[in-house]
Amino acid sequence: MRQHGRERLRTLRLVDVDVGGDLHRVVLGGVSPCPGESVRERMNYLEQRADGLRRLLISQPFGNERMCVDLVMPAILPEAALGFVIMEVMGYPYYSGSNTIATTAAVLEAGLIPMTEGLQSVCLETPGGLVRVTAENRDGRVLSVTTQGDPAFIQAWDQIVEVPGMGAIRYDLAWSGGYYVLVDAESLGLMVDSRHMEGMLAAANAIIRAIQRDFGYRHPVLDDVGPPRFLHFMGPLYRQSDGSMNSASATYGHPGVIWHCPTGTGTSARLARMSGRGEIAAGVTLQTISPYGAAFNGVIVGHTKVGESAAINSTITARPHAVAYLDLTVDLDADMVRDFGLDEVLAPSVSQMSRG
Repeated sequence: MRQHGRERLRTLRLVDVDVGGDLHRVVLGGVSPCPGESVRERMNYLEQRADGLRRLLISQPFGNERMCVDLVMPAILPEAALGFVIMEVMGYPYYSGSNTIATTAAVLEAGLIPMTEGLQSVCLETPGGLVRVTAENRDGRVLSVTTQGDPAFIQAWDQIVEVPGMGAIRYDLAWSGGYYVLVDAESLGLMVDSRHMEGMLAAANAIIRAIQRDFGYRHPVLDDVGPPRFLHFMGPLYRQSDGSMNSASATYGHPGVIWHCPTGTGTSARLARMSGRGEIAAGVTLQTISPYGAAFNGVIVGHTKVGESAAINSTITARPHAVAYLDLTVDLDADMVRDFGLDEVLAPSVSQMSRG
């Protein structure tokens, strides 16, 4: 018999966290357990069988395409305190710096991981594997988070793609938790600032579409992770008197978004390129600055290999701000949500997180 009334209501427990001017919606409760023997398998389940949750939370009236969503879940790996899956307009990234920073702040300030005063080390499980973060805490607030995610490397240097209406475009293909197309903005006659936003959006959309048509690369460890959905516009590099470097930077997510922050994975991809070109050494800070003025600090902390490619380990530091704590009530029979197919996704009631 079909249920009616309050039995058809579901509640999502959410924390909205601002990182670099972008809103990251962290889902702490209200979602049914996802099947899978790893966070990656759980991500695959969400993408293939339960994508309605992502679409609900980044669509009007509940959200918008520039938002990021992070679904907190029990970890599988014993080293990790919790796991989380990242959901964005382009789909399901394996790792994201800004999403890790937001999720760390949300779970610490909400008490899902007990907070300690001062510097606190936390290990989380993402679809790409373990992520180790350091949070700076004071009086119950997270003041900053430093995250070290996937090793970043250049999988293909000096590539050329023919783009309709633009001609031959040169780029480097990086991996830093997702495939990144790295493009020199000035080579396209663009400046990385808010006045050139329309031009950057149009150019990035055309370049990504052209690359995706014939993309054949596979990650040397993760295998088939799909085509690139990110493009990072690189501005000129400037060295400061203290030895640090900065650069205007903009990250595009396909389709149609340039984020307010320069993104952690975009910064790590840039560091991998700079390391390969001998432009930066370990321990030197690169500050990437978005067209909206938000800044992330990236530092190479070591070198490694991924398959046969030289790779870097890097950290990204930024400040999160929890701006809203809310319960979102979803009526499964409402016209605006009926097509999302949420009956099996949303739990009948919000329950406490537990390892499983």
